[in-house]
Amino acid sequence: MAKKEKATRLFEDDLTITGKHATHLKFLVKDAKLFDDYIDVYMNAAVFGYLYSKKDEKDNESSDRARIYADAFSTHRMECVFLYRLITLLDDENITTEERLDRAFRYDANPDKEEELQKCIDTFNDYVRGGIEYMYNAFTTKCTSRDDYIRKAFEVSREFKNSMDGVSYEDKIKRLLNQG
Repeated sequence: MAKKEKATRLFEDDLTITGKHATHLKFLVKDAKLFDDYIDVYMNAAVFGYLYSKKDEKDNESSDRARIYADAFSTHRMECVFLYRLITLLDDENITTEERLDRAFRYDANPDKEEELQKCIDTFNDYVRGGIEYMYNAFTTKCTSRDDYIRKAFEVSREFKNSMDGVSYEDKIKRLLNQG
């Protein structure tokens, strides 16, 4: 009897962020103290990256590394999976609704779709890296003290909220589902 392959489970392993993204991630947590943990930066970066259409490739220019451990993912697995599915569902307007649904909800349950799933995970992490870069630049420009970082985070949050007012992602999802 042939051994049945196991489907990939999302957000169960350690993840290493490299290069400038690791440096920026560490800065946002350890120096600016805008986030408590790397996982908090990771989840927020996914949102910022997607909403501001910022993607960035893996950077190996420096040897800096930051690791998000599996236990952090296990604590926040539901949130990470939700973000992954939502961003994967909404990304790339040039595919059918069925393809979107497959990518977001079915690839990780099908061992035969491992390669396609990895492409989706890579795209998601491109958004995360783009979001890290965006947040680092947005939250730290012209900041030198803890109060400056807090004030800047408030400004960025207010701008983010204002830019989202009037934009209904529920409507966008409804349009996608009716697209057929």
